[in-house]
Amino acid sequence: MGNNTVDPDGDVILNLEYPNDPFALECGSLPTRTQSPNSTTLTENDSSLKTLSSTQDIAEPGEGDMTVTFRVSSRHLALASPVFKSALTGGWKESAKTEGEHQINSRGWDTTAFGIFLNAIHCQYRQVPRVLELEMLAKVAVIVDYYAAHQAMEVLSSIWIDALRSRLPTTTCHNRTIALWICISWVFGDPSTFESATQVAIHHGRMMMTDFGLPIPERVIEDINGNRRLQIVLVFGELSVLQKDLLDSRQGCGVECRTMQLGALTRLLHKTSLLNFSFGEDYQALSVGELLKEVEVAICPTWYGAPETNPDICGYYNHRVTNKPHECHDPGNAFDLSMKTIVNGVKIFSQVFNGVNDFSRGLSITGYAKSST
Repeated sequence: MGNNTVDPDGDVILNLEYPNDPFALECGSLPTRTQSPNSTTLTENDSSLKTLSSTQDIAEPGEGDMTVTFRVSSRHLALASPVFKSALTGGWKESAKTEGEHQINSRGWDTTAFGIFLNAIHCQYRQVPRVLELEMLAKVAVIVDYYAAHQAMEVLSSIWIDALRSRLPTTTCHNRTIALWICISWVFGDPSTFESATQVAIHHGRMMMTDFGLPIPERVIEDINGNRRLQIVLVFGELSVLQKDLLDSRQGCGVECRTMQLGALTRLLHKTSLLNFSFGEDYQALSVGELLKEVEVAICPTWYGAPETNPDICGYYNHRVTNKPHECHDPGNAFDLSMKTIVNGVKIFSQVFNGVNDFSRGLSITGYAKSST
């Protein structure tokens, strides 16, 4: 059994049973407890703590070991976490007192993340690393949220996030990576990181977002998927309208013009996997950003009308031909202008729908501050 001492004079033994459970599974469920019994309280970051040591020495469970223990202080636990306070004073089912010591059982947490968390709330900063990898920071965030220890971790969380901020994706990446960023920024109440992470999820995600079992409010996931789907459906709807207008001769200046535009539009629909798309399915071919870019740069091939021969002043044909690229008499019929109009319309509608001035912005964390899920 791995024994760790956070406070040599501690009066509590924390038993971490079956540690290192799989984390943030693709199926969206965790075998460990990830939802906090209390809602997350959003607070401002405090950057007053300047230096921390990056050293740590947490005992890992050995071959066949199923429990890791931590000797800790009840005063520190109770001060940092209302959950621990209830366990120590309210006869919590996971707590017991034997031989003058409290025994508190927990299960499934990552051993290193749990050790970082305990050292942090015991002010053992030389045992707390200044920089955490994304995965480890997310594991710590889940523990912090479960034990409702947000205030105790304010200073450290801002240091950790700042150290990782430059690695926040700005283009298409795996949904799980973005979910970790959203979880971290939500738990630690970082507005700018939350907005950036949700912006990537909305505009650069290629499939429906899930919470991966992380403590992310359900409304956040719903709004990410809703915004993404809204823009895809708007693009598909506008392209479908243009297709019907060309077929019904309401767009284009002639048969040849409509035929060329229909061909270009069909190729665009095929390239973006929208040719056989239906409103009820999840579009996974491209991200919203990629789709809008494809539509915006789509062009209709240049083509020429029938050659014209013109008589000279004496009424004789001089065999000169006029062979000019086709231009619609009404500029509004131009294919490239139609594409740009569709993209701009989608962006404007999205701005109005979300009540923002910038299409590319993500979600505001303040809109979910009172949510408890």
